[in-house]
Amino acid sequence: MTNSQQVSTKAEVRRQFGSSAEQYLTSAIHAAGEDLARLPAIAGLTGAEEVLDVATATGHTALALAPHARRVVGVDLTPEMLDIARRQAERRGISNVAFALADAEALPFADRAFDVVTCRIAAHHFPAVDRFCREAARVLRPGGRLVVVDNVAPEEPELDRFINEVEKLRDPSHHRAYRLSEWQAFVEGAGLGFAVIYRFVSRVDREDWLRRANTPPAVADEVRSRLATAPPAAKERFGITEDGFLLYKAIVVGQKARSRW
Repeated sequence: MTNSQQVSTKAEVRRQFGSSAEQYLTSAIHAAGEDLARLPAIAGLTGAEEVLDVATATGHTALALAPHARRVVGVDLTPEMLDIARRQAERRGISNVAFALADAEALPFADRAFDVVTCRIAAHHFPAVDRFCREAARVLRPGGRLVVVDNVAPEEPELDRFINEVEKLRDPSHHRAYRLSEWQAFVEGAGLGFAVIYRFVSRVDREDWLRRANTPPAVADEVRSRLATAPPAAKERFGITEDGFLLYKAIVVGQKARSRW
């Protein structure tokens, strides 16, 4: 992807999420879930850590981690999302969290500034995930941990293509849900040890999913048609029914080596 294409993709992300920020505050997928409950333990939080939550959106992850950390900084590309996150922190009386505008692929922080970097249900919007992983590795301290929760595509090319095409049609800011093999390449390419910690599946309510993305009516009809006429292998793998389907997700960890000195 060229630099101009990346700029265009990020502009689309700002437009998409700026217009739908309030819906993400109440989205069950983002506001709760078994993965969110598991994150403090997977991140290894003891109450002493400095945490960076990338693509924090309305702050669900940052606010969930704050009681388990010394300090959490949540960053996002969309100002409207950050405004909501700040209001939520104030409403809930959480004082050890701060929010700032930042690009996941060019983090405005010094080397070795954080013990943990998290990113939850967002990386499929990044035009250069490899760059994000390198930035996360850069800002992590020795022994630090990158924890990513995201949708993952099947390893089979035809199923990978199907789900990414449907996701992109529904929401143009969707860049790509990656295969776990691709995540391994990104994380190890950034110099981190790689592990898949947890895999899970979430059931998507089709109409809520379309509404949350503000998908235009004509496009929404095309998405419904694509799902209804999906190839048999896709219908089986994604559990496609009249009102929804399955999304596969995983929690992956990148571990930074401890200093020898």
